[in-house]
Amino acid sequence: MADKKKNLFSPIPINAKNIIAIASGKGGVGKSTVTANLALALAERKKKVGLLDADIYGPNIPLMLGLQNEVAKVKESKLIPVKKYNLKVMSVGFVAHPDKALIWRGPLANKVIEQFLSDVDWGELDILLIDLPPGTGDVPLSIIQKTELTGGIIVTTPQEASIADVKKMINMFQTTEIKVLGIVENMKCLVCPDCSSKIELYPHKDQQSISKILGFDLLAEFPFEPKIGLKKDDGTPFYFSDKNNNTYKENQKFTDKILKLLK
Repeated sequence: MADKKKNLFSPIPINAKNIIAIASGKGGVGKSTVTANLALALAERKKKVGLLDADIYGPNIPLMLGLQNEVAKVKESKLIPVKKYNLKVMSVGFVAHPDKALIWRGPLANKVIEQFLSDVDWGELDILLIDLPPGTGDVPLSIIQKTELTGGIIVTTPQEASIADVKKMINMFQTTEIKVLGIVENMKCLVCPDCSSKIELYPHKDQQSISKILGFDLLAEFPFEPKIGLKKDDGTPFYFSDKNNNTYKENQKFTDKILKLLK
């Protein structure tokens, strides 16, 4: 198991062997997709997995898992996670109308996050994945202060604007003594369906790898997958749609690396 930092902010006790934050400095890099696919792969490995969608203002996890019509239930003053695909999932999407904007200031958003950490009956978990909102604002800071994070995974696309914002997220983790487990480079290339050749979508000017630019191990390189944008009528996640594609295969390698880091 990876080392956990010493938390000076009276963390909320959660019965999870490991708590991992999935973060990015920028929206639109596919962080929630990476989180959902990792959660599903871990559950397939017989791990007890919880998934907390902490993106208060733009919760995407319910849609990705076909849970957009679910409503959170309460039992004995505890919120009960929605269960599907052997996952326990909690999101603000289960307690607020999906079409209404949540116009919440920082203190209210933090209160919701605190409730999700302390008042959800997660049970016993091997791994709790927390899908953080973009940026380095109140919600990520609140989670860092109120949980015993095992570490964080950084998701980025290769474009310079994303890398610049990711550096700020890495700095936030380092400043708060959170271990960065590694980098996921998402939408790196487009794979030709006929010849399997790769077309770089965001070539680096200096041709340096993401791991060299950011200074951390590269955990995965996911191609741009057009099919992810097509929602299946039955709500089945993309993860289950085609186990012969490059994204699925890369996700299995990614999951192996995460499990090895947590031993």
